[in-house]
Amino acid sequence: MGYDEGEHIKEVFAYFGRAYYEAGVLETGLAIALMQCAFLSRVRDQYLTDRGKSFDRTQYEAEFDRFMESQHSQTFGNLLKRVSALPELSDALKERLWDAKKRRDFLGHHYFRERAVDFSNRIGRDKMIAELHNDGDMFELIDRDLYSELAPIREKLGMDGENFQKYLAKLYVAASTESLTD
Repeated sequence: MGYDEGEHIKEVFAYFGRAYYEAGVLETGLAIALMQCAFLSRVRDQYLTDRGKSFDRTQYEAEFDRFMESQHSQTFGNLLKRVSALPELSDALKERLWDAKKRRDFLGHHYFRERAVDFSNRIGRDKMIAELHNDGDMFELIDRDLYSELAPIREKLGMDGENFQKYLAKLYVAASTESLTD
């Protein structure tokens, strides 16, 4: 089968979609970082201080839902400002997160306008596909590195090890999904 320009254009959009999707995954990773470092760490510390006497599961669940709703209503930039203040993360990762934000903003606001000439021809679209592939990989790698740097926090919270993996496996079965942590 020969070259199909329409399929080639669809491929550019598919790579753009994947890159922007991975940027969204990273944004969710920022919200999760704040949840672990700010919310859950505070709940854990309070629980240990009074040995669970003041812990109320219903209240905890409502506070958790409000906290996460608040995180998800924030912009990437506002989440990043707060994450940048976390001492648990390296300065190198924080710098990469800011670079990722700039790139995500470029993709969302300027990419197709800036690449209009490239988008109009086969060679240019091939360049765009390669560029967008790299962008998606970059966002994914930074999210993985964020996850890795938070490992000590998860360990402190009891969100590590075999027992936690068993808990996640039960959760995935209950939700009828496959584990994404393999």
